[in-house]
Amino acid sequence: MSTQRIVKIVVFGALLAGAGGFFGLVLRWADNGWEYLMPPTWDAFYLGVWFIGAVLAVAVTGGLVAVLLRPFWVAAVAFAVSALAMFFTWDISMIGIIVAVIYLLMGLLYVLAVRGEIENRIKFSVWHLMRPQIILLLLLTAFACTSIYFGYAEEIDRNGFSMSEETIDWVVEVADEHIIDRILPEGTLNNRERQDAVDELRDYLENDVKSDMEPYEDYTPVGLAAIVFGIMTPITLLLSWISILILSLVFILLIRFGAVKKSAKAVEVIRLSIE
Repeated sequence: MSTQRIVKIVVFGALLAGAGGFFGLVLRWADNGWEYLMPPTWDAFYLGVWFIGAVLAVAVTGGLVAVLLRPFWVAAVAFAVSALAMFFTWDISMIGIIVAVIYLLMGLLYVLAVRGEIENRIKFSVWHLMRPQIILLLLLTAFACTSIYFGYAEEIDRNGFSMSEETIDWVVEVADEHIIDRILPEGTLNNRERQDAVDELRDYLENDVKSDMEPYEDYTPVGLAAIVFGIMTPITLLLSWISILILSLVFILLIRFGAVKKSAKAVEVIRLSIE
């Protein structure tokens, strides 16, 4: 193996490792993501932007590694280093180890899926990576939701279910402006009765909701993570197109500057025929 080839392998592997470390850092930030969701804040938006950037970084660099780094064990080492980088930047714990192992296995399956798509095509096209890319992005989204789950579960274990004053104000405001009029026809309640209904809701949220939610505390982190995953899934499907477009542009630039070259080889084609 030439020195130039080794240098390129190290560079692509380092890019994937950096993307894994960046993704782990975003997962660390997502541990407290539940604080930004109710009420929705600009911090939640910023976290979402960072998440999109991290996912695209892993998807693009993972695609480069899966396509360009051969033999298979070289790509496997690159994903292993990326998993370690994610582990050290996110959570050095048993949970972190488990997620890192899943990340590694996911990467290996992704490489196999990409290689399978490429080998089954006569001509290489980056669009053949779409199906493996969607699965990869969905799994990365699930990792982020897992981080939110564990962060919120720790909060529940420490303090039980509770609602901050900001959350209560937001729920009451939403109920006052949007929900009451949908439940009851307009004009059913006069101003005094409407205010009494709002005050009753606020009193319930401040005094009674904690005790009423106590039997369901263990399920609230799961519910929150499921809601976030449901919201992020359409965004993830959109990201699959974006990541493919970025990969396409990157491959064009790599070929243009001579870092990667196209090569042709003879293959045996299997067809059915009548004897």
